[in-house]
Amino acid sequence: MQVGDTLGPALLLPSWVNSALAFFLILGFPLTLFFAWAFELTPDGLKKEKEVDRSESTPAVNSRKLDFTIIGVLLLALGYFAFDKFVLDTSRDAELVQDTTEAVTEQVTKAGKSVTAGKSIAVLAFANMSNDPDQEYFSDGISEELLNVLAQFPGLRVAARTSSFQFKGQNRDISDVARQLGVNHVLDGSVRKAGNRLRITAQLIDASSGFQLWSKTYDRELDDIFAIQDEISASIGAALKIELQLNSGDGPKSLPFIPAAASAQAYEYYLKGRQLINQRGRSAIEEGITALEHSLELDEHYAPSHAQLAIAITLLKDGGGGGSYGDLSMKEVLERAVPHLDRAFELDPNLAEAFGARALLATFQLDYPSTFENGKKALALNPSYVDVINWLYVAFLNTGQWVQASETMEQMMRVDPLSIVGRSNYAWLLARTGRFDEAEQVADTLEKLNSRTGYSVRALISANYLGKLTESSKWYLKAHGLDPDNGFIRHRIANNFAAVNEFDEARRVDPNSRWWVNAVQQRWNKATAQAQQRLDNNSGASSARLDLANVLHMSGQLAAAQSIYEELLVTTGGYIIINAGNSSNMPTARMAYGRLAAGDVSGTESILELVKQDFQRRKQAGIYDFFMLRGAAMVAAMEGDRERMLASLSAAIDAGLRDDFIFREPAMAAYVEDPGFEALAIKLDKILEEEHRKTLQLICFNNPIPATWQPLPETCEGVQEIP
Repeated sequence: MQVGDTLGPALLLPSWVNSALAFFLILGFPLTLFFAWAFELTPDGLKKEKEVDRSESTPAVNSRKLDFTIIGVLLLALGYFAFDKFVLDTSRDAELVQDTTEAVTEQVTKAGKSVTAGKSIAVLAFANMSNDPDQEYFSDGISEELLNVLAQFPGLRVAARTSSFQFKGQNRDISDVARQLGVNHVLDGSVRKAGNRLRITAQLIDASSGFQLWSKTYDRELDDIFAIQDEISASIGAALKIELQLNSGDGPKSLPFIPAAASAQAYEYYLKGRQLINQRGRSAIEEGITALEHSLELDEHYAPSHAQLAIAITLLKDGGGGGSYGDLSMKEVLERAVPHLDRAFELDPNLAEAFGARALLATFQLDYPSTFENGKKALALNPSYVDVINWLYVAFLNTGQWVQASETMEQMMRVDPLSIVGRSNYAWLLARTGRFDEAEQVADTLEKLNSRTGYSVRALISANYLGKLTESSKWYLKAHGLDPDNGFIRHRIANNFAAVNEFDEARRVDPNSRWWVNAVQQRWNKATAQAQQRLDNNSGASSARLDLANVLHMSGQLAAAQSIYEELLVTTGGYIIINAGNSSNMPTARMAYGRLAAGDVSGTESILELVKQDFQRRKQAGIYDFFMLRGAAMVAAMEGDRERMLASLSAAIDAGLRDDFIFREPAMAAYVEDPGFEALAIKLDKILEEEHRKTLQLICFNNPIPATWQPLPETCEGVQEIP
């Protein structure tokens, strides 16, 4: 078997050869025992043991010959080891990159393989061969570093980390893995770390044939980790450069490289911190911040640690959205993250992670021109930076660039086809375009991969596109049971409860949503004060400013709301104002009415034109949902087109509209006593009454998470169970 392991890569044999060798060895073992027992080697040749005269038997002579043969082979092996260790070792390391590159180039040339699909590769999670399972972050980190550096080769598509690492710990067929990831080549390997000693084994495989194009084992000190990674990426780059006609520039100085830290321990802390941040979730991100701070204590000049720390702090912002995981105010985020971001750029002005951090921070500030600028720079440096692709997708959504959002999602699914975040957003995109069956299929897959995410996707589709609030609450409660600290899930449950008039339950499940619940209940003084307090606590958060503007507008304080809307329009760089929580253009429609109420007719027309252009862009992207129809009803009302207003509002209810805010919009005041308007309000009220009845049956008698959450006793008092 050891001979097979050694000669297999050298002879470019496919991976199944070792399996076949093992099979024949197992098959041949009992046969060998039988022949050794039944036959004997004599001077006259091979004879049956029972036919040999004991006086002519020569086992001692034969054994002696075998002894001399074994001793000779051992002496040769010992001599080679001494020559390798004491003669070759001192000069070999200095020429390792050049020798390896030449060897790989020669192997690829001999192999003569051609690629029929794109120029692509996936870097699988290297196996942790260390005795300590806690060292897994290190083997994962090495794999991700190689992935990031290979992504810098022009013309090479590299599958993103989240998809490649889906196969971690699975003994899957390489061709099947490559098919699922949509790549032609796979880089696999292992890492063994013992004290300060390190062994990294890597192999590059042609997925279509199973042949190894290159393989090598590196035995070094831990301090050499950066050189090893650069050697591996250079060797693979050389192999792929020949096979795929890649271009990495002229000469070795232009090869992509991994930034080196001052100490191996600082680098280890960086890898650990980044792995924890990739896991998401508040506790993991906070642990990641601690690890990155340790990294900077050992090496304050390591730019990647500064950039990752800025990202982690920003992700802990309080916002109740799917991209926030903590309770930091925007002021706290800026105070803590910006110094690290500035330091990262000072140390390395061409670091993809630094541009990514700047794009993320700009997204939370609704500074979308900055998001686009920095996001595109990050992707130019690392086209497989899937987090940035996702942040750009969100920014396109929040600026009403629906076609670009769809294209960005397609790009994300190409780079990261198995990403949980990507699939979640893809399911949402399918639902927005009316492809509900496909969206449900994606949710099915997500539920198997990550139950909490699968539940959340089902809940979102049920509430926002199918109008099934109780079903949505069931799924959100199940997700809440798995992740009780998730602010996004709690906020969504509060939304559903408030829509069916369970206000106390809504306020209790998510205290941070009290401002919204009070607004739905028309307790305007409390809602306004709480929204103002949120803004005071998040002075740099444009989302909190938008929430306050919406509450002020709905409460009739149009002038105060209008000043905020006008400021936000400038902040977005002239893009339409979108509610980031549901991609609704209602804030812009409200801004138009604010101008109309102030007598600014021409200003009203210009804003209404923005909204109408948004409708056209949505249609071009195939979007049809109640958010668009509700906005269309409001525009028609401002333009005095009663029939179009009623038709749009009726269609919105049929498409899943399940809150009655639209009937209390200031822009709709002229139609309050209109029979058609009243009839639609009654229609929605009846739907919500039925959803309220179903919700009480759910939480009082069919609560999916009784160990995590229980309704108030008074909520279920007098409620009868319906079989």
